[in-house]
Amino acid sequence: MANLYATLGVNRTATPNEIKSAYRRLARRYHPDVNKDPSASVKFAQINEAYQTLIDPERRKVYDRTGRATSAGGGAKQQGSPQARAARRAYYQARADRIVNEWLQREREETRARGKAVYTTVTLFISTFMVAIMKPSIFETTNTFWRATLIVLFAVGVYHLFTSLREHFDHYTYRPERISITRTHRSKKPFKRSVAWAFVIGGYLLSLVTGMLIGMLTEDFSSQFFGNNTLTDALFAVLFYPPIAVLIVDTMYLINQRFEDL
Repeated sequence: MANLYATLGVNRTATPNEIKSAYRRLARRYHPDVNKDPSASVKFAQINEAYQTLIDPERRKVYDRTGRATSAGGGAKQQGSPQARAARRAYYQARADRIVNEWLQREREETRARGKAVYTTVTLFISTFMVAIMKPSIFETTNTFWRATLIVLFAVGVYHLFTSLREHFDHYTYRPERISITRTHRSKKPFKRSVAWAFVIGGYLLSLVTGMLIGMLTEDFSSQFFGNNTLTDALFAVLFYPPIAVLIVDTMYLINQRFEDL
């Protein structure tokens, strides 16, 4: 029989957490849904059998003592007939498939959440930067219908922007708890809420100031297309247009995600 510890790439003193980590790493590599190599299914079955034996304390003791893997029914019962081994492997295969599929689903959801957060913040910064450079007029060249449309888009965009930021903050940030001498708690979320707010506000202000400075240097060029607008007009435009840009880009991103799911 193959060395089950070697199959998982751990030593004989490995802890249950080390065994689980090794199994997850190898499952991501050799699972038939991920690895299309014909030999991957055989390798994955060996990995799965090694994991099921070593993660069970009683079965691990028997294996360490006798060098033989036992069934899940107890230490005295050996591998059994080929039919029993095939049935056991099928059971473990189905269980492993479920675990890996759940992991892949979590990975897809995390990728989508990260992509949506990137699109929201990057669009906010770039649109602020571009509007600050060009200083477009909002209402001078538009009719009543277009003005009403812009106002509606702005209202929806502001609501969408704040809702999206709150969603991203809830997903990726945490509020530091009070320091306790007797208990330490480490959040699974990567960023502090204050750091995230500083990033968003700082990025917005940096985009605004940089765009306005470049706009001053290219004022003659931009005035040919957007007219000679005042600083008040520019600031108003910077507040007005970015939420609309975020709304449009996020909507396109969601539509694209829907098409990918088809």
